[in-house]
Amino acid sequence: MKNKHLEHPEDSILNKGKDGALEILRFFKDKSSELSVKYDGAPAIVWGINPENDKFFVGTKSVFNKVKIKINYSHYDIEINHGSNPKVASILHLCFEKLPRIEGVYQGDFIGFGGGSVYNPNTITYKFNNIVTEDLVFAAHTSYHGDTIKDMIAEFNYKDAYAEEVKFLSTNAEIAYRDIKLDLLISLAQAAVRFVKFPDKKQGEEIKVVVNSYIREQKDLNPNALAKETGFHANLFHLYNFIRDIKLLLMEGITTDENVECLINDEVCEHEGYVMSNSHGTYKLVNRKQFSYANFSVKKGWKR
Repeated sequence: MKNKHLEHPEDSILNKGKDGALEILRFFKDKSSELSVKYDGAPAIVWGINPENDKFFVGTKSVFNKVKIKINYSHYDIEINHGSNPKVASILHLCFEKLPRIEGVYQGDFIGFGGGSVYNPNTITYKFNNIVTEDLVFAAHTSYHGDTIKDMIAEFNYKDAYAEEVKFLSTNAEIAYRDIKLDLLISLAQAAVRFVKFPDKKQGEEIKVVVNSYIREQKDLNPNALAKETGFHANLFHLYNFIRDIKLLLMEGITTDENVECLINDEVCEHEGYVMSNSHGTYKLVNRKQFSYANFSVKKGWKR
């Protein structure tokens, strides 16, 4: 599994129906989860030693393309593969020089070049207490394992990055406490599953489009309104909101290490979210009312 797209936990009931609902509730109940901070950087950078030829490389997620694979073993390769996009090329040139040349393959998010204290790589603005003296600001979060690039498996827990000229942001996160109501809410949600008619995969994709439109327009996910618009019983959307609320309650107990202020439109906010993994899967935990709406509507630093 490549780190290309992670699902929201609540979308499991739209992606996989009843099986998805039961699996995600087991996911929340598991107390052996690993977490990392989900930084809002761009672009995503993949780098390391290619196990197929023992050469150091850098690239974007295009290193995992099925057809036109773009792996850069030199500055010349960067110009050939990315020269048409000078911003991406300049980032890759610096990453090629500064990221640590250690065994393995890794992924992280570019936050910015050194020399500043405020960075707006995408939707969230990051504000540090001091000027960054390193050449590169970077959030590493994923390690890969496997004998070939195309068959590598992702682990979302890379926290030991170090290079003298790179400010690696800490992605450490942990559940400091679990609200005593969590297990009760999970049990209630498990009981509610039997009263829900779930969509098939195609219907689920169509419902997700409607849900995203509600988030984009900052409308409440009202079960009756969604039922009327989609033709599915309101119980489906009551369960959807129930799972979302369990996620948000769990997020209240998460703490992080990095001393950085997060802002959206000059207003203080939380981190974009977290990536949580256990034996029941890997999902992104995001406050969609806050961040996903901003992601739809705020002018991105990356696209300016």
